[in-house]
Amino acid sequence: MSSLGERVNVLGPQPIFQRFATPPAMIAAAERILSLIATGDAAGLAAMATAAGATELAAVGATVQPGVYDRHEIVATARINYHHYVKARLHGARAEPFTLQFRLGEEAGEWRVWEAINLTGRRGAWTR
Repeated sequence: MSSLGERVNVLGPQPIFQRFATPPAMIAAAERILSLIATGDAAGLAAMATAAGATELAAVGATVQPGVYDRHEIVATARINYHHYVKARLHGARAEPFTLQFRLGEEAGEWRVWEAINLTGRRGAWTR
């Protein structure tokens, strides 16, 4: 059998990486974005997006009628390198829940939306 290099790296339990703490500033930015979507503030949404994510975020914001949703929740978050994916849901008394996903990353010291997608009515691992 050929050598596999350092045996300590091959055999035995592998170290588990420490969990990464979700930055409170990112959660605050996500909460603000959800509030802006629920109120229909297109100018506020444009200010929270990068140039690449502005059109996608505007399209998601245009789908929501202002004043229909009165509360929101962050369903899940995930991190890839320095960007965070947020799956969230808007709730209203007279409307079906609206589910969306967006990617946040820091740009010039502020959290901005890099991409957004409407998940309402779609099926997949993130749409439950």
